[in-house]
Amino acid sequence: MKENSLKLFTALTSFLAGLILLLGCVYAEAVYSKYVVIDKGLHRLYLYRDGKVIESFAVSLGVDSISPKSRRGDKSTPEGCYYVTYKKNNSRFHKFLGLSYPNKIDAWLGLRKRLISLSEYRIIANAISTRGLPPVCTSLGSGVGIHGGGVYRKRGKSRMRDWTEGCIAVNDQDMDVIYSFNDVGDIVIILNSKHQFFDMMRPFGNPLYIDQISEPGRKGKRYISELRLATVFGQALLRLKEGNDYSRSIEILLFGDGISRPPSYMVFDRNADGKLGFGDKQTGSLGTANKKQNSYSRLLEEFKKALIKGHLLTCPEK
Repeated sequence: MKENSLKLFTALTSFLAGLILLLGCVYAEAVYSKYVVIDKGLHRLYLYRDGKVIESFAVSLGVDSISPKSRRGDKSTPEGCYYVTYKKNNSRFHKFLGLSYPNKIDAWLGLRKRLISLSEYRIIANAISTRGLPPVCTSLGSGVGIHGGGVYRKRGKSRMRDWTEGCIAVNDQDMDVIYSFNDVGDIVIILNSKHQFFDMMRPFGNPLYIDQISEPGRKGKRYISELRLATVFGQALLRLKEGNDYSRSIEILLFGDGISRPPSYMVFDRNADGKLGFGDKQTGSLGTANKKQNSYSRLLEEFKKALIKGHLLTCPEK
């Protein structure tokens, strides 16, 4: 009975997603008027207001500054879309802004890796849905935030960067500005612009087929997620697919101004290598590049730029 219910849920979800794509109903929500973007690849934190950078600061990250956080004690800084859960004016490292780690996607990936149980996943998902504080007792870790303490820390006679347990650290005077800028509930986007395209986008993909992760060891299962961005080409939908056999694929659909009509441009990259080759497909044209590969390469670059600017139309944490 349970398996049949899961299959029914999957079929219904797939039908609704396909219907939305068929109608082209990818309507834009307002890009947030005030938010923070942290680029791990550049070690920079940006304060955005009305789509423009008003301040930027150097940051220090977790000791493992490259990997996205996935479990307690890994000393990595998470990647994804989060919100400020609380503000602490007097903390161990000057001031502190708590972040909503783990979010739904962190929990989804953790469940797939069997780091948490299905009941723990649901508790995290429910907490995020109500804009609450995620549980602190799971194996995914907790207590991630933005704080002062300095970009560099002394270790003997040398200075060390990327010294935190996974938080984002800034100089104390910079933290004063960041602390005043943010309110509880404000969006904080953490990304790594140095990642390959798939890995850069993956932490922002909203899971579609959550029921498929109930049996992560079964071969042939694919995990599908989507994100929407506002790009120079108009509204765009990116669908990410990955299997237990480490296979990956990318689907991109452009909907222009969001009018209810079929997408004007589609790309299906079967092996997610960022190149169009045998087995891949592209329909439509961007109108700015003569060769298909050139248009695809530009599209990937514009997706990266849109994410770096925080142009997510549907943050999974909203």
